[in-house]
Amino acid sequence: MEQKQEHKYRILMFVEDEPDLIELYRIAFESAGFLIQGIGTGEEAVEVMDKLIKEEIEAPSVVILDILLPGISGMDVLREIRKHEKFNKIPVIMFTNYSSDDIREEVKNTKNAEYVLKMDATPDQLVEIAIKKIEEAKKIYNGEKSA
Repeated sequence: MEQKQEHKYRILMFVEDEPDLIELYRIAFESAGFLIQGIGTGEEAVEVMDKLIKEEIEAPSVVILDILLPGISGMDVLREIRKHEKFNKIPVIMFTNYSSDDIREEVKNTKNAEYVLKMDATPDQLVEIAIKKIEEAKKIYNGEKSA
């Protein structure tokens, strides 16, 4: 008799307007057991969030979000994600080459978010950061649930 197993994978929503960059990081994330959902625009990311709100799709374990996207910016997507309390437990990594003290400060002051410069992280390092953020979120939000 087969036993039902829990998901052993993690879902990554990777919002990046450069498909080649998603593909570069896909190998490292898939090797670490992630399923990758590549999204090319802020608008598409907001559409996915609408589906998550309606529970039409499974929530990601982590979101990696570029700041400079065509149309809706990554920061606007982050704000949209954080409007919904149930998504606070999903870590968001702002992964960008755009260096701004103001944006860095806003990300720092946003629940469960991290700012990472693309030039500072190899694919394997980004995987490590994502796993660390997922584990931190589990500790924080599992603790809140039992309180």
